[in-house]
Amino acid sequence: MKRLQMAFDSKEIGQRVRAYRLGAGYTADQLASKLQVSRAALYRIEQGDIVKIDVIQNIALILETSLASLLGVAVEYHSNAASYQSRMQQLEENASHIVALFSPLSYLLTTPQYDQHLAQMIGESIPLGGKLKGSLKAEQEAVLNALRERRTQAQKAKPSITCLISLEEVRRLATIGLVGRMGLPSATVVKRKLAAKAEVQNIADLMRAEPVGIQIGLIENVIPNVAFQLFYRGNTVVLGSSPFRVGELPNLHVGVAMITSSPEAVNLHVQLFDLLWSACKRGAEGAKLLERVLAST
Repeated sequence: MKRLQMAFDSKEIGQRVRAYRLGAGYTADQLASKLQVSRAALYRIEQGDIVKIDVIQNIALILETSLASLLGVAVEYHSNAASYQSRMQQLEENASHIVALFSPLSYLLTTPQYDQHLAQMIGESIPLGGKLKGSLKAEQEAVLNALRERRTQAQKAKPSITCLISLEEVRRLATIGLVGRMGLPSATVVKRKLAAKAEVQNIADLMRAEPVGIQIGLIENVIPNVAFQLFYRGNTVVLGSSPFRVGELPNLHVGVAMITSSPEAVNLHVQLFDLLWSACKRGAEGAKLLERVLAST
């Protein structure tokens, strides 16, 4: 059988295999068994060993994705938040600069306490009468683990982060609180609103302090509902675009995220971000706007 040509980045292929495996809910042992290879062999694939094309094709079939997605040809597609968050962590690992449009919050700019609230929100968002199916619970844990890894990694690597957020989305967050669904007990909602306001105040504090490597812009007008990130590494820019939410009323399942380095897609999103950045409020001015929202909700 022919082996993959060197035009493909075998390390990137291995990272995609791992991300899609996690998104599909397979352990390394389970996927290795289905491939009829050893766990060590799968580990080498995920670490970037060059492998036969038919092996990658078999992996794509098992994980219900395409060969093109695993090879990184054109666009990668992710149908759940677990695999997408794993890829975000991988892309951020070597990124020197991250540009993001998120609403209402960018996870990397949240407080450490946010992880606990997010776990609660994700648990509340599953309409199963409080009983979690095994696969859904595993997927939730995969998302939370990937996010924790992203936070730890960013704290060590300290990439430059430029982020846009929507004033109206922040207002909604402060109004309904960090909740996974509507209709929670009133006492719970009160606590979650306080938690949401603490996150908004943290963003306001960051805007006022303007720490090195972090820039935050506040958009007063409507912005796109789909979040996106641009990862800069040397002369390479990769775009990630996602409908999944890890904020209030989280969405881990509905929609399709994509990752691409297509020059056309990247350039269009760079132009959009630049346009919105030119109109945003920053620094102390933006912080005051956020604090007005907190005072009025």
